[in-house]
Amino acid sequence: MWNSCSGGGAGPASADGFCYEYGASGGPIGGGGGPLPCSAGVPGFAGPYKVQRRAANIRERKRMMSINTAFEELRCHVPTFPFEKRLSKIDTLRLAIAYIALLREVLVSQYDPLTHIEKCLRGELKGEHAAEWNTSDLTARLSWINWENLGVNPNRRSVLTTLTLTADTIGCHNGTQ
Repeated sequence: MWNSCSGGGAGPASADGFCYEYGASGGPIGGGGGPLPCSAGVPGFAGPYKVQRRAANIRERKRMMSINTAFEELRCHVPTFPFEKRLSKIDTLRLAIAYIALLREVLVSQYDPLTHIEKCLRGELKGEHAAEWNTSDLTARLSWINWENLGVNPNRRSVLTTLTLTADTIGCHNGTQ
């Protein structure tokens, strides 16, 4: 790759005073921003546009890395299947919203977490926020939650694997317990 400003002369190599970059094939490289003013005879000078663009690109890369790191951290805290590929960002957000609603409801419940979920899935409880969390996506993952981290007896975990969801029990509609 070469550009018209890196010619051997003291001034700009292009007749119109702009720098153009060319690839190995000799054709111009698309840049979207148009030609850049040449710096007359200053070797290694990138010009104000390139400096600003490079700084903006670095900021954007750092911003995206920060967002991606936050999503990776969030994926570690929502229930997933052990064999599942990485969730998309939108699926991660939706699952996190449902999981937070479930945890909020479990906290205010008078039952232990598994009993509360079991009763709600069977339609015995009408939780206030159950419609938010009682999605087939989350309920399928409930059996994979590390309940020990939530203080639940590990022997109770099998309760959720035996529950079957029917059209009547999916979604404890908004109401009170």
